[in-house]
Amino acid sequence: MKNGTKILAGLGGLAALWGVSGYVVVRKAYDRVFSRSALLKYSTEMTFAEYEKLYPGKYTRRSVQFPSGGLMLQGYLYGEDRGKGLIVCSHGVFAGHESYIGGILNLVDRGYLVFGFDNTGSCESPGDSGKGLQQGPLDLSAALDYVESQPELAELPRFLFGHSWGGYSVCAVLKLGHKVDGVISISGFSEPVQVTAEMGDSQFGPISRLAYPMIGLENRRRFGENAGLSAIDGINGCDTPILIMHGAGDNYVRVDGAGIINHQDEITNPNVTFRFLDYPGRNGHNDIFLSEEAQIRRQELLDRLEEPVKEHHVKNYWDLPDEVQEEYFRDFDKSVTSQVNTELFDDIDRYLMGLLQNMKQKDDRPE
Repeated sequence: MKNGTKILAGLGGLAALWGVSGYVVVRKAYDRVFSRSALLKYSTEMTFAEYEKLYPGKYTRRSVQFPSGGLMLQGYLYGEDRGKGLIVCSHGVFAGHESYIGGILNLVDRGYLVFGFDNTGSCESPGDSGKGLQQGPLDLSAALDYVESQPELAELPRFLFGHSWGGYSVCAVLKLGHKVDGVISISGFSEPVQVTAEMGDSQFGPISRLAYPMIGLENRRRFGENAGLSAIDGINGCDTPILIMHGAGDNYVRVDGAGIINHQDEITNPNVTFRFLDYPGRNGHNDIFLSEEAQIRRQELLDRLEEPVKEHHVKNYWDLPDEVQEEYFRDFDKSVTSQVNTELFDDIDRYLMGLLQNMKQKDDRPE
């Protein structure tokens, strides 16, 4: 997640001083923040095409499309020869499912069939806008509708995996009536208004709170009865086993603020497990997915890019001219910086294997 939500909260907070005109500014801020997103042209992370080139014949995927809100979203099924269970992935803001391709393929290596897709207005899916944070669980619900319509997928044990926006979505979607056998929520927030307010406070102080009613009104206009979709309500509305994981040093979705993990006293579902992630040098919002070496090499590149960022008076390296980025990435080994945190995925696999074992034991019990 970049700085879009902060912009939304900040503009809304300042605009609130203007009364009715403030609401107009909030609407424009939504349009700006949730405009189309795409994968970065130059990145430290490998794409699926690059994995195919590096490991010829090892990984395959099948393209699928499914409807959501009048649009046909783009998804892919990875590892269709695997039968351990189906994992449906929900991605973060300003990203797409390929932003997690290293983790997806790691799960394929472990025997899972993985369904990754791009939300409305993200990467390969159509839409002029991502609409808002509540669109995440709505698109995920549409993906589950597709799964339920396919006999070969519907019969598999079904798990959800999401990070950040996706971490919220995989919990909030539980309110929408789908059968789910287990959930992995990483760095998720409790509800859209709270995380927006938190970021507004951190950037502009208490003045941003004046915009909360306008943000709520815009959510209602965009999402109607789904404007209040909450991760906590989804968790408490079922008895589905859920693993809530959060980086101990996450300063984006704060562990002492909007993070689901900060709302443990509100959760009544007895099958929820909480885990803080505190890997050395990798306990933030995104770096928890990386191996130690990958994070070190990635940081070395980002440090080298600080000088051209200053020289060109831009905020981030992806705002640099293409020729500058190309020079720095030309001989860069993305196979190293794409290495995943195997400790994290070992933990996830153990959790899912435990769920699968419990499901098998229940199926083996005599009637």
